[in-house]
Amino acid sequence: MEGNQLQEKTLLPRNGTLLMHEDKWLVMDYLNQPFDVCDEEMARFGRRFPLRLSFNCMIIVVEGKVSIGVNCNNHVMEGNSCALITTGSIVERMDVAPETRLILLSLPEEAIAAKAESDRRELPLHHASSTLWPLLPIHVEMLISSYRMLRVILSDLAFAAKREETARDCIGLMMSMAGQGSGENGESGKRHAAQTQSSRKDAIVERFMQCVQQNYREHRDVGFYAEQLSLSLKYMSRVILEQTGRHPSRWIKDLVILDAKSMLRSGRYSVQQVADELNFPNQSFFGKYFKEDVGVSPKKWK
Repeated sequence: MEGNQLQEKTLLPRNGTLLMHEDKWLVMDYLNQPFDVCDEEMARFGRRFPLRLSFNCMIIVVEGKVSIGVNCNNHVMEGNSCALITTGSIVERMDVAPETRLILLSLPEEAIAAKAESDRRELPLHHASSTLWPLLPIHVEMLISSYRMLRVILSDLAFAAKREETARDCIGLMMSMAGQGSGENGESGKRHAAQTQSSRKDAIVERFMQCVQQNYREHRDVGFYAEQLSLSLKYMSRVILEQTGRHPSRWIKDLVILDAKSMLRSGRYSVQQVADELNFPNQSFFGKYFKEDVGVSPKKWK
């Protein structure tokens, strides 16, 4: 694996226990040696963000606290929690409190493709509380045991013949455990009850977010999304603002700017190429749009 690919897949400094298999699987933990990185090193890693993921990332927080920005929203994971961030998501930042014990897995798409869509958990664009998988300690211990089994599967020659298949089965087991753990947690039940009371509005928000995620590169007009959802512009805007705290136009622009930043920060795109990817009529128009929101030109920010 090339250095830049490795750096991307770890998301964090490599002072944890790191194991790689080919260029697809990467697992790392801060279990026996909790997270302890100097501010200078963390700042150096922070300069890579925002980062569009080309892999699925599973995070298990055993103790401590992880704050992460994903798709224009901030999420806080504390001890006994787990989350899956799927391919294509843009990670804006990732901050880990000292002495945090956690597990980080970078997984190929096929590692979770076998799971039914209804079983797949991912960080949505909104409602920070609903992104967490609060788990019982017993489920966390089971996840740790399964993770250690996965490390053996990826490294032991005894599994060479069916390594990929066995590793996928292990990931499937871990995802099932996470789902069971969150389903049995009292706080999860309270959230579910609260969500049921406003299910129609939640459904509108979810549909809007999915539509924006799929179309923001081509469509920046709020009216387009109201039409796609078969709602009046006024009603849709009111529901989105009420439920998320942001106007639909702000969600759209935040995602456009975040995507632009991720491309610029990657070093693989020129300003003109970013403008083209985001379907701006020209580089000048994109530069004005970017500077209006960020305060500096794309070239200077890059």
